[in-house]
Amino acid sequence: FQNKMAKLSKENLLLLFTVLGVAIGIGLGYSLRDPNQAWSKRHLSYLRFPGDLFVQMLKMLILPMIMSSIITSLASLDSGTAGRLGIVSMTYYTLTTFAAVFLGIVLVTLIKPGKWTTTNVEDLVGHVKTTPCVATAVDTVIDLMKSCFPENLIEATFRSQKVCLKFFNGTTEIPPEIAMTMSPEQRAQFTEVPEKIVSDGMNILGLVVFSVALGIVIGIIGEDGKPMKNFFKSLEACSMKLIGWVIMYSPIGITFLIAAQIVGMKDPGQELHRLMGYVITVILGLLIHAFVIIPLLCVVLARRNPIKFVGGMAQALLTALATSSSSATLPLSIKCCEENNKVDPRVTRFVLPLGATINMDGTALYEAVAAIYISQCVGNDLSLGEVILVSLTATLASIGAAGIPQAGIVTMIMVLIAIGLPTNLFILIFPVDFMLDRLRTTVNVHGDSIATAVIERLCEDQLQKGGHHHDTNDQGYSMLSTNASPDPKRITIGNNCENSHML
Repeated sequence: FQNKMAKLSKENLLLLFTVLGVAIGIGLGYSLRDPNQAWSKRHLSYLRFPGDLFVQMLKMLILPMIMSSIITSLASLDSGTAGRLGIVSMTYYTLTTFAAVFLGIVLVTLIKPGKWTTTNVEDLVGHVKTTPCVATAVDTVIDLMKSCFPENLIEATFRSQKVCLKFFNGTTEIPPEIAMTMSPEQRAQFTEVPEKIVSDGMNILGLVVFSVALGIVIGIIGEDGKPMKNFFKSLEACSMKLIGWVIMYSPIGITFLIAAQIVGMKDPGQELHRLMGYVITVILGLLIHAFVIIPLLCVVLARRNPIKFVGGMAQALLTALATSSSSATLPLSIKCCEENNKVDPRVTRFVLPLGATINMDGTALYEAVAAIYISQCVGNDLSLGEVILVSLTATLASIGAAGIPQAGIVTMIMVLIAIGLPTNLFILIFPVDFMLDRLRTTVNVHGDSIATAVIERLCEDQLQKGGHHHDTNDQGYSMLSTNASPDPKRITIGNNCENSHML
């Protein structure tokens, strides 16, 4: 009892310090702002340094945690249970993403934030930096499928590939900054050449697919796969121990991340006034999705109290708000789901890494609202067909969005291309993207966490057949059993085969 009380007190103190970190960061940011003289990038990097350390330490642990947790979880399941987990997860994620996109389109069409004020588009677009890559919806789908099967697994841990379009007039390449300002009709006059671009960044989706396949195979081959299963279980335990140390540093990192972002903004008041309608529309959509749609699914499908569940996820949600990275928040999301909300580790360690990669409800809603808002600003009223195209493209773009800060503004360019708008118009919403990026990331993490409860409930029968694994280590993390197998005295596998746990 004393150990439980000590652990509870420690968790409450950490949550309290995290909340204080957010408040102190906001106060520190506004106190250090100088309206007459902007901070240099070098000085901002000094202020952001403690926060950068926090984010980098979390990202450092993403690879070992994702692979070990997925492989260990699926190795404990029979192929039927793993298959149902995958099907239910993909179906649920697709439906919630479409719901978010539909909600965003309805709100932006009714509110019409682009008509609230007159926007000087030419002045703003004239100062925009070019984006490094142009891709169509078809290219994004192909890239998504290719990224599931990386040709080099080692390379996938630090590098990813995508297809970008380049335009040529004969043998002369059209500069990207010129090509991006052209209309689709103007681009059609030049030769369009797709080119594979290799960029730094982990191919998380490819690693997830490989880990899923390897985990299932280890479970199928039985005794021959036991050494591999034990290795990844040990790696998982080490990763979770390291994550516990990093989380203790989170209040300090969050404080300086928020302070640096506020100091770096040129004029928060003026930018917010111009984009007031857009900000209200996005926030209203995120609130409806987070406090109405998702909790309703939690009550109806998971039969759990959404208020209590969200309370258990408070620390992860605050970290998502500060870091604006669902991938960086992933270790903490797993910890909160398992320890505070008592979700089966076999579900959390499969559903959450997958959700951090493809389930971006907040990002999908934002991209739909942003594309239609920009079209309203330039006086281009979209047809019904174009609105449907926005919904489909926003869904694909959100799936392709990496779980890193401001990835949504990059994938939104694909939505602009799909409806024939110049891609450099994204500068119209860029000034407030810092704030909205944090809010939509928090909604993404919130949706992923509720998904674990829903999927655990929907797959309850299959999980019971595989036994329960809620053992905890000395640090309090929920761990799978050594052999990830059920109690041989209670459960048998197959027709007449006894579980080999005691053999």
